[in-house]
Amino acid sequence: MKFLSVHWTRQKRLASTCQICLLLFSFGSIVYIIVAYASPRHVTTMNINQNLDLDTNQTRKTTTRSISVKDKFNDTVAKALKEKVRVLIWVMTSPSTLDTRAKAVNDTWGPRCNKLLFFSSKADSSFPVIGLNVSEGRSHLTAKSSQAWKYIYKNHVNDADWFMKVDDDSYVILENLRYFLSDKNFSEPHYFGHTFKRENITFYSGGSGYVMSKESLRVLNEVGYAKKLCDEDGEYEDLRMSMCMKLMGVPTINTVDDQGRNRFNCLSIYAHLIGLYPPWYYELDINGAKKGKDSISNYAISFHYNQYQEMYIIDFVLYNLQTYGITRH
Repeated sequence: MKFLSVHWTRQKRLASTCQICLLLFSFGSIVYIIVAYASPRHVTTMNINQNLDLDTNQTRKTTTRSISVKDKFNDTVAKALKEKVRVLIWVMTSPSTLDTRAKAVNDTWGPRCNKLLFFSSKADSSFPVIGLNVSEGRSHLTAKSSQAWKYIYKNHVNDADWFMKVDDDSYVILENLRYFLSDKNFSEPHYFGHTFKRENITFYSGGSGYVMSKESLRVLNEVGYAKKLCDEDGEYEDLRMSMCMKLMGVPTINTVDDQGRNRFNCLSIYAHLIGLYPPWYYELDINGAKKGKDSISNYAISFHYNQYQEMYIIDFVLYNLQTYGITRH
């Protein structure tokens, strides 16, 4: 009797287990039927054929969306402008930032220049940088700058029509720079940047970059440096350069767009959007240190104080990321 009792108990447990399994199987079957027959047919088919076009219910001829011709940016105008408005940009860098900031420039916006040069206090066989016989430090930025301008005038004056100096933590949108310069004559003395004012002296921020015409480059070297009229060493390089240009008859003007928004931005994008300005910016900015997206031109040319990682993000957003269904004008 004891044996029969134990056997009966085991049979009840086994029956309970089978009932549970049967119940789970039945529930799963019901769910499958609902998904298979109640859902849109083309959606379930999509799971089998990921390359099916939902609009036509036909298999796409291209393998992925990203290579579709209609999804690419049309850069015809930008390419034409690159041939018409030739720009040489030189980047002031240093041995300590060569592998981070300078490399980021070389990997992102740098190749869009007609000519790109890097200048540091010493050469490096692992990176295309030109070594100058100057000491590092803010007190010698003018020396680094003056030697770079002399080198460019001697070796690359015919490689471009416009010449721009930036720091290695600057990001430059070349297409917008060329667009800004396209109605200006490089054979005339021109000089542009983000306008500051200090003790009644207006000058351009060195960080956001300043650009000069070929004529201005000629005057700077053949008159300013040749006749020892312009400083060739010292701190406040951007202030000294503006004073030199004014002495050569090239004035500093306000370069905001027709809505008063900055083209050359001497801080990062988020700093201008949020208004995270250091005290000196409130003191120096001639436009009142405006904040938010309405302070940045839609055709902004440059941003400064970028982390080198941010340059890759900016570059991806500008030249790869697209918003489907929205056309930019």
